[in-house]
Amino acid sequence: MHHLQHIAELGPLLESRGARHIIIAPGSRNAPLIQLFTSNELFICHSIVDERSAGYVALGMARQLEEPVVLVTTSGTAVLNLAPAVAEAFQEQIPLLVLTADRPREILSQFNNQVIDQRAAYFNYSKGFFEFPAQVRDESGLEEGLRSVDNLFREALRRPAGPVHLNLPMTEPLYESLPETMLGPGIFTLEQAAEGNSRAESETQTVFELKDRRLMILAGMGTCDAALRQVLEELLLCRQVVVVAENISNLNSGQFISTPELVLAGASEEELESLAPELVISFGKQVVSKRLKLFVQSLESVDIREMQEGPGLIALLKELTSAPGAENYYQRVWKGIEVREQGSATTYLQKAPFGNLSAVARILEAVSPHTIVHLGNSSTIRNTQLMRARTDLSYYSNRGTSGIDGSLSSAVGAAMVSDRQHLFIAGDLSFVYDSNGLWNKDFPENLKIIVINDGGGGIFRLLEGPDKMEYFEEFSVTQHPVSLELLSGAFGRSFARAANMEDLDHQLVRLFSSGSALCILEVDTTGSENSRIFKELFK
Repeated sequence: MHHLQHIAELGPLLESRGARHIIIAPGSRNAPLIQLFTSNELFICHSIVDERSAGYVALGMARQLEEPVVLVTTSGTAVLNLAPAVAEAFQEQIPLLVLTADRPREILSQFNNQVIDQRAAYFNYSKGFFEFPAQVRDESGLEEGLRSVDNLFREALRRPAGPVHLNLPMTEPLYESLPETMLGPGIFTLEQAAEGNSRAESETQTVFELKDRRLMILAGMGTCDAALRQVLEELLLCRQVVVVAENISNLNSGQFISTPELVLAGASEEELESLAPELVISFGKQVVSKRLKLFVQSLESVDIREMQEGPGLIALLKELTSAPGAENYYQRVWKGIEVREQGSATTYLQKAPFGNLSAVARILEAVSPHTIVHLGNSSTIRNTQLMRARTDLSYYSNRGTSGIDGSLSSAVGAAMVSDRQHLFIAGDLSFVYDSNGLWNKDFPENLKIIVINDGGGGIFRLLEGPDKMEYFEEFSVTQHPVSLELLSGAFGRSFARAANMEDLDHQLVRLFSSGSALCILEVDTTGSENSRIFKELFK
């Protein structure tokens, strides 16, 4: 049997599991995999040199498409460079199929180049791992190995979805034509595994005794689900219910509470008591608001139920809407405080000096309808959540692990597979850290980038405590000498800068104009008192 027969068989298997987009990082040991995908017109191949960026590009694609994306690397440290993106995908339940080339196990200790132990490199952050034997001697052995691979891919799609890792030791020669397939996908069951397991679905069938109890529905990070949003809006008409949904929940409705940080910061002690629920139903992934998390954690005797998203959850919520309609006093309390605090915040920001907060508010007002907004972590996403979520926008952020390392690359990946307009907003450290996200011969022209440059890690200036430490400026804020203009030019991206509100208004018109070649806008707030402005808002 040909020594690369198992590589040839992977093509039909991946087709059957719905994989279309392939992110390929360069290398030699993975040459047979590169040949496999580039020679099949059913696969759409993308070359990304930096593996750390490549992992996040794949993540952004898979999140946008809601389908599995394949990642291919050579051996050695290339494998480890995918780890941050794999961990983020695991936390966000995004299906990545990671294929890593390797040397046969028996030569690992013989002083060869690019050799590390690649087995289970993402052990705590993936749904499964399989290593294909370097040599398969007969058809039955080939079929047995491929069946294990198929089970691995199905596990990636089964709810909750997530990344899986297939390690592929290969013997030389590597640069020769792959053999014809012998088995094809027909030997495997082709039913899709994304419908979820029975245990998770059955959990959502829990019966709740509500009566007139105050119910908080807490929606974590997620994708737009029109059916879920509709049933939640219906529930508000017949129960004592409030729906708390931050912008990254993408359940944007004027009836939901999208700025819990403002509400809980502005509520009096008496009002906080009236905001407290008697039952909490949560679903989705992470929430951002620290005050919201502390508020829920303080509910000592309250029943908190964490549910799985899916048809079972919608069915349960529909059952709850069967109650006769009643005036929702609980919703009115939450909404009344939100309207009051948003009004105060808006009034303050209209008069506030130019800085991070006022700039972000102006940007979110100016962005074109139906844009997909990608938010960097730390202060950037927190600032956006002090403004009412626009119902005509979609919001995404890498909040699974909340790292700054791949924010730009994941936005690039999403825009590459989308016809809609995309906007990435991040701080200067996030942008510089992930600037290799610009290193892409197929860089999407439908992506605009705004960098809020406040001279380092501005989030640390907002926290109580770090600024009292001697190491604060050098090791926490970490100011950098990078010229964002020169960095952007190095990758061939057009650039502009705004250092006051008048400049910002002018450059936003340029940036969002149809057909504009402007790609990157730096909003320079280094001379602003960003920490003081932020803290005054909450006074």
